[in-house]
This record gives sequence, structure tokens and C-alpha cells, in this order.
Amino acid sequence: MKHILILSIFLILAASVAHSGEIFGNIKENNKPVAKGIKIEIISPKKTYTAETDSFGSYRIFVPEKGKCAFKLNYNKQTPTFDIFSYDKSTRYDFIIETVKDKYILRRK
Repeated sequence: MKHILILSIFLILAASVAHSGEIFGNIKENNKPVAKGIKIEIISPKKTYTAETDSFGSYRIFVPEKGKCAFKLNYNKQTPTFDIFSYDKSTRYDFIIETVKDKYILRRK
């Protein structure tokens, strides 16, 4: 009986993760990946989700809420943002960092 209860809890948790939206991609500047450890925030109406880039400039964040969110990058003492959408399924957002009048902006690749 104990094993059935544990298995049931595991299946419920696995199902909830499977339905949550994954947002992933990579970030480049001057055609090169950004450094490892760049902080990323996805701000939904309910919660802020955080992650960091890996050594390839890639990131991956699970956002269970669906709808419009703000993608915020903490890069060289600036925080460029970009409006994104979270869905039930995985969504890829690749970004390029550009400089306009000494300010960083994010442009979708």
C-alpha cells in the first residue's frame, strides 16, 4: 500500500511538471555566447522565476503560468527586458544583445 501511495504522488508531480511551460534558448552578443552565470528572470503576474546562463549562453526555465511575461537579463549593470509568452508546451526564445545609445536591448533572433 505504501508503494502505491508513493507511486501515485510521483505520477501526480510528474504530470504537473509535464504540463508546465518550459522557456529556453540562448543569448549572444557580437555573434558569441554570453558568459556563464548571467542572471535571467522571467516575471509572470504571479511569480518571478530565475536562472543563469551556462557556458554556451543557454538557459532553461520552467514557468507553470500561461500568458504574457517579462524576460529580464542582468547584464553588465543593465537590465534589458523583452515581452515573451509562456505556453503549455516548450517555447524557444533566442536573443541577441545589441547596443543602442549606450544601452543594451534584447532582440529576438
